[in-house]
Amino acid sequence: MKLLNGAALRTLQFGSMVLATSALVACGGGGDSPGATVSGTAAVGQPVVNASIVLTCKNGASSVTANASGVYSATFHFDGPCAITASSGAVVLHSFAPGAGTYNVTPLTELLLSYLAGQLGTTVSGLLSGISSNATFQSALSNSTVIANAQAAVAQLIKTQYGFTLSSSSFLTVSFTPGQPPDLDLDYLQTAGAITASGQPASSLTTAVVAAGAAAPISGGGNGGGPTGGTGGTGGT
Repeated sequence: MKLLNGAALRTLQFGSMVLATSALVACGGGGDSPGATVSGTAAVGQPVVNASIVLTCKNGASSVTANASGVYSATFHFDGPCAITASSGAVVLHSFAPGAGTYNVTPLTELLLSYLAGQLGTTVSGLLSGISSNATFQSALSNSTVIANAQAAVAQLIKTQYGFTLSSSSFLTVSFTPGQPPDLDLDYLQTAGAITASGQPASSLTTAVVAAGAAAPISGGGNGGGPTGGTGGTGGT
């Protein structure tokens, strides 16, 4: 057998590596791409310490554990929107992420989902479970106008029922700093009875939010121009 000299051997090895890499790219293999990141804070007036965070998306899923400040971050391959569930002991809260970015999990996001569920003629559990298959739900939870209108409606209902103006109506995505708004918003709402001991919105507030959503149904859903949705009513007193 004729032995290859060093230069020839290195050339052969390099050629083999190029072929292998080309085949891997052609097959879409590798699996080492970092994907995209969803992060945020789970809080109820205090952090949801070490909360279990489960993300279930249109395509893809992940689970992580929040830190002592309720902050979580998950990087994985997915197509949004994603349902987010944070749980720790008696506290179970929900939220959603249209795509990569910062998305909190709080009683306010629970109310946001209740409003959107009312608009879509379903329940929060039905809305979240439909993320993987329902095109209308997917479209609504990915539409920035729908989301902004729904947040504004929830903020207005809180002002009507509790006489309190949230520091930001963008509570789904706003950054949290301990001891500062919007963290202090949750503290106030908990003291006012708008948030229960288990971190859930008060039942009367949830009822008003669902009714307001139902009164402003989302139209134009599906894969066309996207849903629009109204801003809802002001709720009861």
